[in-house]
Amino acid sequence: MVQTTSQRYLRKICYIMYKPKFHNGEFRRPDLQYFIPNSEGKTILYTYIRKNACSAFKRIINDKTGGSGISGMKDFRWDRKSINFDCAIFVYRKPFERFVSAFSNKFIQRSGNRDIFENFAKLTGKDPSTATFRDFVDYAELPFKDIDAHVWPQKSHLLDIEYTHAINIDKLSEVMSKEFPSLSRYFNNKVNKSMYRSDLVDAKDLTDVPASEIDHYSTVSFEAMRGPIERRYIQDIEMLKEISNNNSSETARIATPIP
Repeated sequence: MVQTTSQRYLRKICYIMYKPKFHNGEFRRPDLQYFIPNSEGKTILYTYIRKNACSAFKRIINDKTGGSGISGMKDFRWDRKSINFDCAIFVYRKPFERFVSAFSNKFIQRSGNRDIFENFAKLTGKDPSTATFRDFVDYAELPFKDIDAHVWPQKSHLLDIEYTHAINIDKLSEVMSKEFPSLSRYFNNKVNKSMYRSDLVDAKDLTDVPASEIDHYSTVSFEAMRGPIERRYIQDIEMLKEISNNNSSETARIATPIP
């Protein structure tokens, strides 16, 4: 397929093709794969990754089926028999920001938190309603197979295929509006609004403050735990580096004049 100049530019800055490489024994849970209904006539295979704009994709399918939540998506779930698709997409983000988002959504805002609260209490013996960010980091150090899916590594969700669209969450709205216009309205606004404040550049450290006592935060508020989080999610750090390297190679290729 011949790409227009705008398509090549969009691909260069917003998404890249990516085929994951998995190590022996690496934790994997590639169980949630769905076809996304659209008006472009494309077969879009989507990998569902929690805390990576998954609510917007969930709404697309639920609006089509009239259902709700994950259960409402079952009619569009990939059956592992269909191997033909036009696009394979997933959304990625920096592990530290994703982890902070999970803590905010589930422990500070307490949205859809029943399962993770029950799992946290069972495994740590602590009251999740008074949990601190440090407690949450300690919880994530437990075996991935035992903890809640919201804190599984992003890479663990991926299939062993070449994805046509590995999309940075910060560029998601732009990519969807250009690549899949019929779906763009679902990505204009965040579904899960957080208590994040980007202007709190001098925010105090909230690492050991119970979630129930936190009103607003910025990533600076939890910066003290960045190191342990990035070490824990080393497979995601490596994935982002591979995507970045692929992007650099693609940028160089596009920038090279054709003789």
